[in-house]
Amino acid sequence: MRQRYEDLTSVGPDSLAGQMLRKFWQPVYLSEKLVVGRPVPVHILGESFTLFRGKSGKAQLIGPRCPHRGLALHTGRVIGDNLQCFYHGWAFDGAGQCVDQPCEPQSFARKIKIPGYPVREYIGMIFAYLGEGAAPEFPTLDVFDGKGYIELREEHRPWPCFTQIENSVDETHFNFTHRRTKFDDIGINNTIPEITCEETDYGLIRYGKRGNAVRTGHFFMPNWSLSSVYEHDKGFAEHLVWRVPVDDKTHRSFMADFIYKTGAEAEVYKEKRRKAKERLKGLEPAMEVVAKVLRGEMHPDDVPADRPDIVTIQDGISCMGQGEERDREEDILGASDRVVSMMRRLWTREMRALDEGKPMKPWRVPKELTTTKGVEA
Repeated sequence: MRQRYEDLTSVGPDSLAGQMLRKFWQPVYLSEKLVVGRPVPVHILGESFTLFRGKSGKAQLIGPRCPHRGLALHTGRVIGDNLQCFYHGWAFDGAGQCVDQPCEPQSFARKIKIPGYPVREYIGMIFAYLGEGAAPEFPTLDVFDGKGYIELREEHRPWPCFTQIENSVDETHFNFTHRRTKFDDIGINNTIPEITCEETDYGLIRYGKRGNAVRTGHFFMPNWSLSSVYEHDKGFAEHLVWRVPVDDKTHRSFMADFIYKTGAEAEVYKEKRRKAKERLKGLEPAMEVVAKVLRGEMHPDDVPADRPDIVTIQDGISCMGQGEERDREEDILGASDRVVSMMRRLWTREMRALDEGKPMKPWRVPKELTTTKGVEA
């Protein structure tokens, strides 16, 4: 097999990247959005699923359709901790086992089973293991156990997951893409960083050195990362993010920021964030602004710098502006791209191992990891 870089964006169950991603826990939904008794459809990694929370409060994930006559199960009713099909009442537990067929005089429910998946809730997110065999150990980080609170965000982004992953670990794009933002205010854009990185037991660690200040970021195979963000009253937060493919061309970004604020200070900041969200409701949606820029109807510098979502818009221009049909093998990479190069090598190496029937590296996430927050080295 000759591994081509564009295969990094194919995420269906038959693709190598899709098979690799399914060997790790993936976030699929925010916990607060899943209401007891109200099932929802979930589309992730090129497949559809049904997510529901039963009477016990436990989140459960099963296949998308009833095997009786094919109705979408998210239209069904939650009865206890089971999901009953809206059409004829066949009911399924969280493992996908049929447990009731009320219209059948002689039930054969025990012979019927649809897919069911392991589910775990952590820091306000619902995670699922979608691969074959036993689920791996669930990774946790001590950094979320400190004094402060967690702020969650979820965004649908209309560009490939791997494109976003590359953008996320690209330290030098701040100096150009993110001009006219908070990064100018704190001086992060004043100096082109010196980039270094190395492979670790969990993925890679990267450093962006600007004078005596070093910004550290951790990338966890295959699609999540921890870094510091400078957006909280010119302070910092621990920024944990998963980039999860919806399909080959779009993804969802699940983000958890640990804000080092408590008490009255935290309440003041939460109110500030609430007002920013309210303001966004009256503005043109970010992705429509991105589309206008890419159509040539406006320039990136025409976007008001005080928009709360200015960074998302700038990243959208950079990611969507690369086009859908680009071939990564044609990229001309330099020394500043060494983190991107290493990421591509890690993905390609693991995908090749799967293709050849060999074991992947046993990635292990240390709980104690944190960032240097950009302070002096």
